[in-house]
This record gives sequence, C-alpha cells and structure tokens, in this order.
Amino acid sequence: MKTDNPLTDPIEIKIALIRANVLQSKIARKLGVSKVIVTNVIKGRRTSMRVRKAIARAVGRRVEELWPSGPLKKAA
Repeated sequence: MKTDNPLTDPIEIKIALIRANVLQSKIARKLGVSKVIVTNVIKGRRTSMRVRKAIARAVGRRVEELWPSGPLKKAA
C-alpha cells in the first residue's frame, strides 16, 4: 500500500482496513478487547497505543501516518 499521504480521517482508516481485508473484530480478538474499543480508537474517541499499532500494522502504515497529531494524551 502507498504511504505517501496520511490516513487521518476515520473513514479512510476503515477503507484501508477493508482493502487490507482485515476486520475490526479480528483486531479486537487478537488484542483481547471489544470491537467497540477498536472503533473508538479509529474515531479518535479513545486512545490506546497498542490498538493504534495493531491497526497501523494491519494496513501497512506507521501509527504517525494514521494519527499524526502527536503523542497520546491521557483519556479523561
């Protein structure tokens, strides 16, 4: 997959997962979390570096390409 432009929109991340033939539920099972957690990380409602890394790995990108906003902040 090309890595010349960041996938910063949740829809683009979901499309990249579809193109990679990876379901959010598969990532969730592998990490031992719920699919809702994976969805919320994609949508930016929740932060988890472990989930972000799994998503980035699944679509062949670096975490910074999917979430370029910088370091994670603590969830409120």
